[in-house]
Amino acid sequence: MDSRTYDALYGPARTTPPPRRPGVVLLSAVLWLLTSLSVSWLCFLVGMTALWGAAAGAPVGGLLLCCFAVLCVGAGMFVAVCRAPAVRRMSGDARSLLLGALACPVPLVLAAAAWFSIG
Repeated sequence: MDSRTYDALYGPARTTPPPRRPGVVLLSAVLWLLTSLSVSWLCFLVGMTALWGAAAGAPVGGLLLCCFAVLCVGAGMFVAVCRAPAVRRMSGDARSLLLGALACPVPLVLAAAAWFSIG
C-alpha cells in the first residue's frame, strides 16, 4: 500500500512508546548499584592485596591471573546472555532488570564474604 494512501485514509502513523514502569526501573537501578559497589570493592581488595604482596616481595602473578581469568569468564557469560535473541526482544526495562538480577548475586556474595572474613 502506498504510504500517501494510508495517510489519507487513516492519518499519519504514530507509534506510542511503551509505558515506563517506575517500580521495574527502581528495582533495576538498585540491583545495578549493588553490583557496581560490590565489584568495585572486590577490585579494590584485589588491587590492595597485589600491592601489599608486591611490596613484601611475594609473587602476586598467580592471584592477578586467577582474578583476571574469573573476570573474563564472567564477562563472556554475561555478554552471551545479553546477545541471546530472547533477551534482545525484551523491552529495555525488563532487559535491564533481568541482566541486573543475573549480574548481582555473585559479586555481592563474594564481596560480603570478603568483608566479613577480613574483619
